[in-house]
Formats: sequence, C-alpha cells, structure tokens
Amino acid sequence: MSTDSTDSTDSTDDGTAGTLPAYGMPVRGLANGESDSDGYLRRNPAEMAWNLFRVSGPLDTARLAAAVEQVTLATDVLHLRLRATEDGPKLERQRPAPLKLETVELPAVVTDGRLAPAAAAFLTPVFFDKPDLRHDPVGRICLLRAADDDTQQLLAFSFDHSVIDGWALGLLTRAVAGAYRSGEYSVRGRGFAAYLGDLPGEDVRRQSLARWTGLLQPYPLPGPALRLPGGRGAPGQFLGDGTFDGALPDRLAADLTGAAQRTGLSRAEVLFAATALAAGLWADGAQALLSLRHGHAKPEDVLVIGPLVEPCVLVPPHPEPRTVGDWITAHCRTNEALPPTYGRSIREVAPLAPRNVGVNVLPPARPLVLGPVTKATTAARDFLAPLWEGERPVAPSTAAVWINYYMDRPGTIEATITYDTRVLPDPDPLIGAVMAVAAAAAHEPELAVTELRNRIR
Repeated sequence: MSTDSTDSTDSTDDGTAGTLPAYGMPVRGLANGESDSDGYLRRNPAEMAWNLFRVSGPLDTARLAAAVEQVTLATDVLHLRLRATEDGPKLERQRPAPLKLETVELPAVVTDGRLAPAAAAFLTPVFFDKPDLRHDPVGRICLLRAADDDTQQLLAFSFDHSVIDGWALGLLTRAVAGAYRSGEYSVRGRGFAAYLGDLPGEDVRRQSLARWTGLLQPYPLPGPALRLPGGRGAPGQFLGDGTFDGALPDRLAADLTGAAQRTGLSRAEVLFAATALAAGLWADGAQALLSLRHGHAKPEDVLVIGPLVEPCVLVPPHPEPRTVGDWITAHCRTNEALPPTYGRSIREVAPLAPRNVGVNVLPPARPLVLGPVTKATTAARDFLAPLWEGERPVAPSTAAVWINYYMDRPGTIEATITYDTRVLPDPDPLIGAVMAVAAAAAHEPELAVTELRNRIR
C-alpha cells in the first residue's frame, strides 16, 4: 500500500476530486491519533472494525483471492487517507491498491468448540493491533485452514475505523461473497466520494447540528447518579476495567420478538428502549444514553461503504409515560427524528460524553453464501473467548457502562459489556433489569414503571 511518498492528485479518471471533505468519527481520530510530518493520520486510536466467519463447505482459495483483490480495488473509501491541512481535515485519494488474501495453515483452527490457541494467537494482532496507515494496508482479510482437516476454515476481516464501520464491514463482506459466487467483481451502490458530494451545504449542516444544543441542555453530564448494588460514584473519568462477554439468556430474544410484534417496532428499537428504561430504574432519574447510529439518511445511501457511524445521544421520553409499554413506544418516537449531524460531531455544539450508559446494537453480519453448499457464518462470542484470555488493558471510557449487543444468531442476543467496577461491581443486576423490562414489554405492557422499579430493586 501507500507510503509517505504516495501520489495524491487533484482529480481522478472518473472526475471525482482527489481532495474531499473529511467525515465523521475519523476526524476525531485525526485530532487524537498519531500523524506524520505531512499531516496524514498514521495511527488511529479507534478500535478496528472486524468480524470472523466460520466457513462450512468447499472453498476455492484462488477464486476467493481474486474476489478480495477486485472488490477492495473497486471500493473507493479504502484508497482515501485523512490529512490535516491549512483548510482543515481532508480526505485525500491515494493510488488505488487492492488487499491481498492472506492464507494461513495451522495445526487446528477449532479446539473443543472454540477458537484454537494457534488461531487465536494469529488473529489477536489482526483484530486488535492498529495499522500504520502510511505504510500498511488499511485492513487484512485472512483465511485460516487446518492442515489435516479441510472442514476447519475461518475467514477474518479487519479494517481501520477511519475507512469502515460495522455496517460498512457487512456490505464489504457481502460484496466479496457475491464476487466469489459470480466472478463479477463490482461493488453495489455508489461510492463514498459520491456520498460526500451529495451532503447538504454548510449552512444546512450547521443549522442541523445546532439543534442538539437545546436538545441536550436538560441532560447534563454524566446524568443522574446510578445506584447499582454495591456501586459508588466514579469521580472524574470513567474506566473500562470490567468486561462481560457472551450470550444473554434465551428468553431475552423471545421477549424482544414478542414486544416488536406487539408494537410494530424493530427488535433493535425495543432493545435500545429497554436498556434506557432499565438504566433509569437503577438511577436517580431518567438516563440519556450515549449511542451510535449510521449516517445513511436516504435509501440510495444504504449501500455506501464508508465510516458513516455517528455518535449521538438517545434522550428519554418526556413527560415519562406511566406504563412499560407506553415507555418503550415513546422512547422510539422521541428518538426516531433526532437531528442529523451530516458527519459533524455533536461535541462542536453540546456535551456528548462521558455519560453513565452507552449502548450500541451492532448490525447483524448475515451469513455469507459462497456457493450451493458453502456458507460462512459469524462466530459466536463464546467461540471467540480465547481472543480475550488474560487481563485486558484498562482504558478511559466514554461511559460508566458501555453495552454492545449482537444479534447475529437466531434466537440469541449476545453482548459485550465494558464497565467501571466502581459504578457497576457486577453486571448481573443491570442485565436482569434489561430482561425484566423486555419481559414486561412483551407480556405486561400495562405494568406501571413504578411497579417494575419496585420489583427489581
């Protein structure tokens, strides 16, 4: 890939400007990360966007390698780099270069139903080490195979967050699968540069962002104190020194489905609302939750591959509804029309974090259909457990409790919860509260919020 001497041009063969306005969360990476003497972002502090698939069925490695190269060559955002300039942060086009499929043979890739130690050792730096964006590829795509068992195959995708987010990663993996099946190496949807070119003018972007000032004024940081069992206030910066990884009880998925069918909301909308209400049940007041949303505002942008995820705040309904069912519906209605930020940061106009609770529902990574009898399915959290053996580094956190939910497996909700043990010594009470809210939303929607609070506390 490109180095410090890589060419950057004012125009490209397709007429797209070589210098584009910087967009979204990566701009914060440029401000906080490591840059070179020319102002290019060299190391992004944000975590990598990654996924691991378990492959079942025969796989043609040469065909897969061709699909990887052609799709990554055709994805324009992979050839853009953040740079600080006199005119502010910009995205500059680099000489396009494809990623190469890395094929690795190991004694085993699965041991006792989990990621084999040798596979975990190989994948840990792939998923967690940050690339040098001036010298390394922006991502890695790796095929891991067992030496003596061709039924053991893993397909790993990992990209720097300056070029791809979780939604876009799903689009890219599906593009690779489609190219593998058909041999046609095109990428559906328009490019990231075209998306940026269609953003509204500066006046519209500024006015939309300014609406957050009044919206968040009633919700100062970090929010009403959490009163979780055994917890105490965390002065100053929150720390992510506790972690939960794994599947939540099966009844949560069933209750979310029931509540979604009853209300007409999506399961993700119900889960966001249930988490917000659960946090408030353990607090001195309703919680405004730090969250993330995808930057697609128009149907034609759904297939744009890029770093479009935007931090936002989910605010509680006001006045507070009396029943659980009404609370869930009102939370969705309150937050469905939040002002778009168009790639700008709320921090420009209003406090964003740290907040007591952050929540994100990751878009499901659909199984990749690679052939008539070949499919790749996202690995479960329990399968991935060897990646996190040993102590994790303790780092400052934007929330006392940050919850990532995963809905990849039918009938199961998985979660990664990173929390400050001073505020949440044990995640079980909060998980129990989320489950109690979901159960009430599905089966007792007329239950009073005050009664539910009495039940769980």
